[in-house]
Amino acid sequence: MSFRLPAPPRASLVLWGYLLLITLAEVLTAAISPHVGLTLHALLLVGLVLHGALAREVPWRNMVLALTLAPLIRLLSLSLPLTRLPQIAWYPIVSAPLLLAAWVVIRQIGVARRELGLTLGNLPLQLVLTGAGLALGAVEYAILQPKALFATFSWGAFLVAALILLVATGFTEELLFRGLLQTVARPALGRQAIVYVSLLFAVLHVGYLSLVDVVFVFAVGWAFGFIVRMGGSILGVTLAHGLTNIMLFLVMPHVASDPTFPLRPWMVWAGVEIWVIAAGVLLLHSWARRPLDAPQAPQGAAIRAARRGAGITYTELAQRCGLSVRLLAEIEHGLAPLEAEHVRRIAAGLGVAPGALAPTAA
Repeated sequence: MSFRLPAPPRASLVLWGYLLLITLAEVLTAAISPHVGLTLHALLLVGLVLHGALAREVPWRNMVLALTLAPLIRLLSLSLPLTRLPQIAWYPIVSAPLLLAAWVVIRQIGVARRELGLTLGNLPLQLVLTGAGLALGAVEYAILQPKALFATFSWGAFLVAALILLVATGFTEELLFRGLLQTVARPALGRQAIVYVSLLFAVLHVGYLSLVDVVFVFAVGWAFGFIVRMGGSILGVTLAHGLTNIMLFLVMPHVASDPTFPLRPWMVWAGVEIWVIAAGVLLLHSWARRPLDAPQAPQGAAIRAARRGAGITYTELAQRCGLSVRLLAEIEHGLAPLEAEHVRRIAAGLGVAPGALAPTAA
């Protein structure tokens, strides 16, 4: 006989509590004692795994399991023996086990490739969004002013380092945050999902000990979250994120020390303007689709009440009606449209008449 924890009465508060603990662990690691901070991160990792294994309700279980990647990021970045290696080598060494862990979580909770944003979307617009990285990297350099990853500039070293940053930071972090975490946060947190993931993204930059940078990263994460929500693809934000770090660590340090370096202010502003246009087009497309995608909360509430009244879980209902667990969760929470075919199949799975799941308007 298996034992599972019931969903907490205020499950969303539990998730915010985890975010608070991750924030505390980051502050302890960066400002007080790395050993204490990493210990708290390790305890959080164990606690999140156990909670995810024992949780009953699918949205909370999926979100908790995905949150295990947050303490894992810090544990890998500070526990691996990297100090004797060139700094540029740190990024792929840390990202490789992170991607493996993300793959395990994705397989465990059953997130589809399209749900992760691993599609081309509107390819021209996604490529144009890359231009944001020019300005974002320049702004973050003004905040942090890090040293260059290599002292002497050469195109060979630059291209290799740029590819590493694009994959190990741009792709890895966007897959984790805007792809996986933002996707599983929607059924669990609803409209708070983008804010939650953006805060988590910002908290993991506490190590720079700059409040201005944390606020800046939160704003960037929030903007990236809406872009992925509107466009359905992480391609554009992955390229923009990678270019941000290329500017931050590879380009701007050399620009600051060498005025003749081949970068001009008009290039930065041109990238920003093109990015704004692309983001505006995505927003218009999203508004145009909104009437078709409007959630139907009353029906979702009726389905949730019927399911709970029958004493069955998301997984059991999904097996009965042939729909994905994630789609059922999003329908119940008003985050996905309820189609007539969904009503028919869910009603059959619950053993009720379809009319019981589609209450009439008052």
